[in-house]
Amino acid sequence: IDRYRKMESQMRTEEDDKTGESGSGQSSQKGAADSKIEEDEEMQEAIHFCDILKAYANYATHCFQLFNRLESDFRSIPKIQQALVPSFEKKLRTMKACVGANQFFVRKILNERRVFMNSDTINYDWVMRKNRPPTPGNMEKVLSTLKQCVRDWSEEGKEERAMCYGPILSEIKKLFPKPSTKIRMLVPGCGMSRLVWEIANAGFHAQGNEFSYFMLLCSFLILNCTKKAAVYQLFPYIHQTQNQYSPRGQLTRVLVPDVDPSTIPDSSLSMNAGDFQEIYEEQIEEWDCVATCFFIDTANNVIEYIRLISQLLKVGGYWVNFGPLLYHYSGMRNEISVELSWEEIRACLKHYNLKLVREERCKPATYCFNKQGMMKNEYSCVSTTCVKIGKTPKEKPAPRFQALVNRGKQQQQQQQQETYFCQPCK
Repeated sequence: IDRYRKMESQMRTEEDDKTGESGSGQSSQKGAADSKIEEDEEMQEAIHFCDILKAYANYATHCFQLFNRLESDFRSIPKIQQALVPSFEKKLRTMKACVGANQFFVRKILNERRVFMNSDTINYDWVMRKNRPPTPGNMEKVLSTLKQCVRDWSEEGKEERAMCYGPILSEIKKLFPKPSTKIRMLVPGCGMSRLVWEIANAGFHAQGNEFSYFMLLCSFLILNCTKKAAVYQLFPYIHQTQNQYSPRGQLTRVLVPDVDPSTIPDSSLSMNAGDFQEIYEEQIEEWDCVATCFFIDTANNVIEYIRLISQLLKVGGYWVNFGPLLYHYSGMRNEISVELSWEEIRACLKHYNLKLVREERCKPATYCFNKQGMMKNEYSCVSTTCVKIGKTPKEKPAPRFQALVNRGKQQQQQQQQETYFCQPCK
């Protein structure tokens, strides 16, 4: 909400370059007024996209700043203690060299950026020139994307994929023993798109949906611009200075992808970029199967996801799910987060005519685990299958934005009350 308010203020005051348009779309004041809301949304999207491009472009600089600080801290200790670790400076030089290999991969990603610049009214070069330095959060997501690439598209990630994608693929083969591209499967929140590729490679028509531009940019390079295996070498753990057994673990080299992504027909795989609820809200009973992996806890309201998944499925279609309940919006400012236990979620299935036909609990799954490191995140997941047995009840979609507005008003009222009650204390 704050970002939109700031944007609206900027649009009012910066008349000379308020939309960054190249000149088209300004034929009349009336037309500009009618499309103002749409222009605001397009500009906000363009700013968000360009912020991500800047984060990718800043990768090497960010790494060198990190390594320079490590070197400075090491040089600050007594000489006699520095002499106890004679290999430290050599390790730092090697780490800086590894940044070059990662930067080559990042440049390949950025070379495909024009594919996502799909607005005719936005001058993206103008947006890129605005003084908005990369945020620490976005830089952390760039580093995380490199690890995600290992998880989905390397031989090293094979064991981890078997934990989370394996149960889904195995169940799909049981439910649909005769693969056909006429069987349509949707994978929302597909991340780096390996699960979508595996389903398409098994002989089905698969469509992936992803919201994060970090993931979309990287997966586009792999799926559409890579024609053989082991094209790129990555050093995904050089930024991970904690919980290392030895420098070898930190300097692990990984080759991606582990398969040739171009081996499947183009007609069997498609991608749809954007918010899951916004893109698919108008679709009704168009899919034979919805496969979700580490996805349902990304919702502000998990019940709304269940409603939409039911709406998307044909009667007799299946929802195959695997993952934990981390709830990504938990504790985030200005975000609603409906956080239910699995049994509470399970109780909601009947209302949307989803019959639970398979349930397995305590299924272990790691996430972006460095095998040579000292720490790993392991989840105890639920693996389920539901079949749709009837029509989805007609309900209005939950107004997420309005909920945020109401929360903002409640917080403002709470602050006013706190100020009032504190007044006598003064």
